[in-house]
Amino acid sequence: MKKLLLIVILFAALKTYAQDLPHPSTAFSAGGELAIPSRGLYNIGVGASAKLEQPIVSPVSLTLTAGFSSFFRKNSPFNNGNNGGNLFVPLKGGVRYNVGSGVFLEAEAGSAIELNYDKRRLFAFSVGPAIMIPSGADNRNFELGLRYESWSAHTLQQTAIRFAYRFGR
Repeated sequence: MKKLLLIVILFAALKTYAQDLPHPSTAFSAGGELAIPSRGLYNIGVGASAKLEQPIVSPVSLTLTAGFSSFFRKNSPFNNGNNGGNLFVPLKGGVRYNVGSGVFLEAEAGSAIELNYDKRRLFAFSVGPAIMIPSGADNRNFELGLRYESWSAHTLQQTAIRFAYRFGR
């Protein structure tokens, strides 16, 4: 009888402890991006993006990302006039896996919509790691991500760095 009582008390204590752990919640981040194309007619890209992250099963979350990117042509580094760069709106969805200690691996796919010239819709695919940097505020962190991204028909291949402010766990 004493063993049964001890097992019940231990089980209740472990169950209570498990309920006190913080549960991941929906997170939102917004930040700037710097892109370095690996080949093609662009020499650099800059932009901004917003990301929504919804946990589904620990440690996996679904992501939705929307952004605005401007890529500058090699012959005209920072001129977006007629001979300048191209403007794109990337819209992607994906999966983020929490490796642990604020380190994530992420893969996304979607579309990059060109806003000038040909008005093309390109398939976009990206993979890469990200880390969270504590800001000192509860449920708010900085996020630093690195990704490799490829757009359809080898229109653009790039390595991009994203620095964002994140709200949520």
